[in-house]
Amino acid sequence: MGHLGTLDPMANGVLPIFTGKMTKLIPYFNQNDKAYRAEVTLGAVSDTLDAEGVLSPVPIPAGITLGAVEAALARFTGEITQVPPIYSALKQDGRRLYDLARKGVAVEPEARQVTVYWIREVEWESPKIRFEVFVSKGTYIRSLARDLGEALGSGAHLSALTRTRVGEVFELQDSIMLDQIEKTEQVDIFLRALRPASLLSDWNQLTALDEAEERALRNGNRIPVEPQRIRQQQPLERRCYITDRQGQLLCAGFLEFSQDSLLWFQPEKVLV
Repeated sequence: MGHLGTLDPMANGVLPIFTGKMTKLIPYFNQNDKAYRAEVTLGAVSDTLDAEGVLSPVPIPAGITLGAVEAALARFTGEITQVPPIYSALKQDGRRLYDLARKGVAVEPEARQVTVYWIREVEWESPKIRFEVFVSKGTYIRSLARDLGEALGSGAHLSALTRTRVGEVFELQDSIMLDQIEKTEQVDIFLRALRPASLLSDWNQLTALDEAEERALRNGNRIPVEPQRIRQQQPLERRCYITDRQGQLLCAGFLEFSQDSLLWFQPEKVLV
């Protein structure tokens, strides 16, 4: 089994799980953007930047308004430079930062470029700020909470976080709770979640394999194809997947033209 993106201990929400040979598909989704619903609390800072850490009180300036909060958040949209938390899974000299921090080793994470595509549905009810945010891979909402507190002349920590979406495929409303699949009488819920072909719905699809083609693909060999056999035919999308004659996902790869202008399918991941 493998997953897309670790959730902090305090966080909940979408965590896509890949099982068996479908773990080979993870590289196609591992760079996906993510959406969250966040709650930030002013008036206390944390060594971990969230409510799981040691909290230290700080004053909250009087007169903070919703407009001031929205203006401060607007400063953190677009491409921004962000310093990750010292308690994070990032590595320094081959060791996790959180391991170093827990041992009292001085840690100074390097700032890096991330993208905050939008922040919306902002609410302000002192001392809590709530909003929805859509960010690039590698963005820390804990760091955003810290920086927001500083921008408002106070201090802040992340007090609640729910991941609502990963990429364009995995959404909260389609997810199932872990305790649902731990109960044997609800195993059908788990089986309904196993839908590998639907993950590739925006890819081209090659259909109508014959026995020789299927054998070639299972061995990792490319095959020539006629354009009319490609379902969807998205001209800007080179990625393509193929199902076998039983309708099971066989392999994922890409379309390419050779020097003689023939169209070929080149498998990258053979899945059965």
